[in-house]
Amino acid sequence: MAVIRVHDGMNNIDVEVTEEFAAAYAEMERLERLTERKETRRHQSLDKSMEHGFDVADPSENTFEKIEQSERNRQLYQAISHLSPEQQKLLFEVYFEYIPQVEIARREGVSKFAINKRLSRILAKLKKNLQ
Repeated sequence: MAVIRVHDGMNNIDVEVTEEFAAAYAEMERLERLTERKETRRHQSLDKSMEHGFDVADPSENTFEKIEQSERNRQLYQAISHLSPEQQKLLFEVYFEYIPQVEIARREGVSKFAINKRLSRILAKLKKNLQ
């Protein structure tokens, strides 16, 4: 006979069991401690990585699509850099600040049609530069 120590939530209790059961119980406890140690180390490692600004890869993201999107963005920024400062400003106001074309026209003292025409020419120039 062998004795194993079992915790019942408040106290440790010594229980008399067979040698085979004691060996199996000891192996089970060893595996449980090993698993707990691995999980603790994994969580600590992830926490430390996040603290230092490392991103953990999202397996649902398509890396190839991200690279293509990044390349398209680079090309777009390059094409925009070839526009005049006035053209860049108009694009920024319309597409990033969401200022209505009517308001831009009123501020510049021109018709909405004139602003719309400028924007069409700018977009055509961007499209040409991107091809």
